[in-house]
Amino acid sequence: MKKKNREKLSVRNAEKLSALRIPLAQKQLLGKLLSDETDCMYDDRFRRPSVMKEIMEREVEAVANENLCLEDEITLFLQFNYARYKMEQVRKSILRDKDWPLSKIKELQAWYQLSCDVQSQIVSGNLGLVLSMAKRVSYPTVEFTDLVSEGSMALLRASEKFDCALGWKFSTYACRAILKSFSRASKQNYRYRGMFPAQWDPSLERDDYLEQCREETHEDWVEEVRVIVRENLAELSEIERAVVKMRFSLDDNGKGEDDKPLTLKEVGAKLGLTKERIRQIQNKALGKLKVVAEERMAVS
Repeated sequence: MKKKNREKLSVRNAEKLSALRIPLAQKQLLGKLLSDETDCMYDDRFRRPSVMKEIMEREVEAVANENLCLEDEITLFLQFNYARYKMEQVRKSILRDKDWPLSKIKELQAWYQLSCDVQSQIVSGNLGLVLSMAKRVSYPTVEFTDLVSEGSMALLRASEKFDCALGWKFSTYACRAILKSFSRASKQNYRYRGMFPAQWDPSLERDDYLEQCREETHEDWVEEVRVIVRENLAELSEIERAVVKMRFSLDDNGKGEDDKPLTLKEVGAKLGLTKERIRQIQNKALGKLKVVAEERMAVS
């Protein structure tokens, strides 16, 4: 019976959510905030508005790789958890209402944004801890970047579970969480290597289909040009045919004494012409060949 009531409530909430005149991205975020309970590390000061007002108005600047003093750290965690505490209160208030007032929806979003901002400060201020620990540990089967990624996620989760009222420094609590994440990543990687013992070789995964297509196309063009030169379909002059054959090894049989392409200077020496004159003849002949080759390839 309780399950059916929850399902009906969920359907009604979905209908109310779709009826709201807010952007789609905000609807998606609001749906997530309303469907999930928001946990926080409760503190008795949360019920004393005057005290919390003073705490929430304090400005703390967290700088990467610089440790926060204990007072600033406590302030940030109180701000973070109070924002999450207020989120849950507003969430329950919205779900109890028959109509969802936009004022409360904006309040929920504001507290959510504040919690994200403060958590980002906490994580940024302690990110150097992840890097230094990743450099000190030795897990041969795990890449350094993977350790940093796992450690950063552990740091994020630790910020949500840390209780500043216990009097510890957050770094002490976070170190244990980060080391556990390193160990967990190493075990997972070890199990994976046990299932797939062969070392991954990028060259085995490379697809050479495009290279093969390019080689085949190149060979087709070379053969087509050889036919055009042999049958003189481009109406080349004798000197043009001679230059092209020697420069690109295009004799009638595709092999022989001219098997090796000659340089402009070598062709010029054989024909008694200058290097520049051979270049001019070559370019003119290639222009003729290109026109005929493109027409023949298009037809085929």
